[in-house]
Amino acid sequence: MGPWYDLGEQWIGRIKYGNSVITTRRALMRELEWRQDATALYVSIGTGIDLNYLPADIDVAPLDITGLDLSLGMLRRCQRVWQKKAPGLDLVHANAETLPFRDNGFDIVFHVGGINFFSDKARAIREMLRVAKPGSKIMIADETSDFIDQQYKKSGFTRRYFADTHFDLGEIENSIPADVVERCTQLLWDNRFYCITFRKPC
Repeated sequence: MGPWYDLGEQWIGRIKYGNSVITTRRALMRELEWRQDATALYVSIGTGIDLNYLPADIDVAPLDITGLDLSLGMLRRCQRVWQKKAPGLDLVHANAETLPFRDNGFDIVFHVGGINFFSDKARAIREMLRVAKPGSKIMIADETSDFIDQQYKKSGFTRRYFADTHFDLGEIENSIPADVVERCTQLLWDNRFYCITFRKPC
């Protein structure tokens, strides 16, 4: 599905939505506290498309970033796309609900797309918190239920993947531990995307 994902983003998405997809991805990346010396974890990296939209003052090439995904196809596509542009990118095949990393290891932890399908969303969020350093900002973003119904369930390219998807934003919000700080939920791209940010307590 990796090549089809990029094709849909770059051509079908551009034709239907213009530059609004790019604008949304840039807005999501600006929510994170990037530093050139930061260690970052991208949970469910997919093809790595969001790495195109880091802030202008961040050079992706030397960045210490780990990308994790359950799909080997997505990881292979990501490697082909980014192996020369981002030699500091380390790709890991693993489940987001059982992250194979030590506690308190990353300055930045983020997830864009996929948590709507996770079988144990609360566990995945706890894992993101576990591997983040104290005080780190965490971001979770994905499509809203309205967008899934209007776009993915009707498209011939994606209908079979989303046919049985039932999603409730409240379930995601209720899965976030109560002791996080600076928690914020935003709706972006005309309510097609949600973005939840919070900080791990120090």
